[in-house]
Amino acid sequence: MRLAWTLKAGTQSISSISFLQPERFPFRLYSTEASQAGPTEPVDFDRKLRFKEKPWEYLESEEYIERYGNKPIWFGYRRNHKGQIPPQKTRRTCIRGSKVCGNPCPICRDPNLFVDYRNVKLLEQFICPHMGITYHPTHTGVCMRKYKHLTEAIEKARNSGLLSSYIPFTTFHEDFSNQHPAVTKTAPSPALQNKAAWYEWYEWQQPPEKEIQRIRRIYKDYLKEESGPP
Repeated sequence: MRLAWTLKAGTQSISSISFLQPERFPFRLYSTEASQAGPTEPVDFDRKLRFKEKPWEYLESEEYIERYGNKPIWFGYRRNHKGQIPPQKTRRTCIRGSKVCGNPCPICRDPNLFVDYRNVKLLEQFICPHMGITYHPTHTGVCMRKYKHLTEAIEKARNSGLLSSYIPFTTFHEDFSNQHPAVTKTAPSPALQNKAAWYEWYEWQQPPEKEIQRIRRIYKDYLKEESGPP
């Protein structure tokens, strides 16, 4: 099939342009209507913004489940290092300005993860379920900067009542009860057994006769003679 177009510009006519059969030129023209809606933002931008405002929604998304499953985000992480002996401590930070290191930590490598005190499911992955303590960075592989953010978020979540506080159980081996066979009543002191005073000056001491006469002269107007047996 041959198609001829005739274009006219003013008084001049352009000769017809003929196209060959479409089998030799497999080009197709598509015409779509322009969307009347305004410019839409990228989907990736909306997703990151939504996860930043509500970071716990990412842990329930299909993308997270497909990537991590039911295991914590630090499971199977191994930091690249020289030699056979791993470093004794993690790096200070994985992101310096706009530069990202070659092997970032489990939190820095995923841009959809945000450390927030409301993101309880993420914080629970870094807390020991038996002791209630925060895992050391060498155990999870997170950098020191993210570890500091984790400790602050965990403390704030516990103060807000979102995380339970663990109180260590302490066993007392000493028996403080008074029902023990070795515990008896305290024996009285030897002085009390003899019905004597604890100290010498507690006993009755007869004042000298001159002192008695002096007191009698001072208070002779107020003293009354005793009546009765001596």
